[in-house]
Amino acid sequence: MILGQRKDWKEFLSVDDEEKLNDVLKKISKYRGAYQNAEELKNAQLWCALLELHKENRVLQKRLNALEDLLEGMFDKIRKQERERVDLARSLERF
Repeated sequence: MILGQRKDWKEFLSVDDEEKLNDVLKKISKYRGAYQNAEELKNAQLWCALLELHKENRVLQKRLNALEDLLEGMFDKIRKQERERVDLARSLERF
């Protein structure tokens, strides 16, 4: 490090990762009032980031559960149709 120069550690991230990090930082800015009043600002910012990511994870989990339920319903219907087809074929063989 040259005298008086400080490098931003984010410069060492890939461009995509730096964009993702900046996106997270923008999202947690809504908690600014909370973390600026904390004794340890950096720790509070990390906890706010964790909170925001947890909220996003819950939204994604709900969407995934809804998709799983939808797919399970579709597969149940397909299984039922297949059982009916097999039953019909067996009854036609007996006939």
